[in-house]
Amino acid sequence: MKISSYFLSLLIVFTLYACKHSYYDIEKRELNSGVRNDSIFFDLHFGMTSKEFYDRCWELNKQEVVKEGPSNSSVKYLIKEGVRHDTEMLFYPKFHENKVYMMLTTFSYVGWAPWNRDRFSNFLLDDIKQLLESWYGGSFLAVEGENDKKLYVMVQGNRRITISIIDDRDVRVRFTDLSVSKLINQKI
Repeated sequence: MKISSYFLSLLIVFTLYACKHSYYDIEKRELNSGVRNDSIFFDLHFGMTSKEFYDRCWELNKQEVVKEGPSNSSVKYLIKEGVRHDTEMLFYPKFHENKVYMMLTTFSYVGWAPWNRDRFSNFLLDDIKQLLESWYGGSFLAVEGENDKKLYVMVQGNRRITISIIDDRDVRVRFTDLSVSKLINQKI
């Protein structure tokens, strides 16, 4: 019995290493492909200026597609299709040299409460993964992040989409322009 548990442990270690290794291979291959995928959602894209971002969000707000998020520090969109329960999506970009290079989003089911177990983030993660696969095509690769946290990653050219659970309620999705992110990290 001890021998089989030893081999099982080795198999798990090698599998996790292979997943991490394959992710870096995928990232390198995609970045070297020269393909640019700058679109994020709602005609928002990497490289747009802060003014262009705010103007586009103002337009979406006037069309009643989005609203202001909590404390006016994010943009809120309500997803009603492709998920088990209505889902709130909050988003706001990170800028580098006044241009969007990352979009931070947080998803949570409307009506989440500690007693509504069917609205916990583990179910939401599955919904968001499927939703984003339908929006962008492709599929997510499961990888182990920092502190043994499980992440799901999709890389298409310069665009990386990362999904992770924050807590019992929220799921975080980051859209990153890897070409800019790599430049920023080189300067640090």
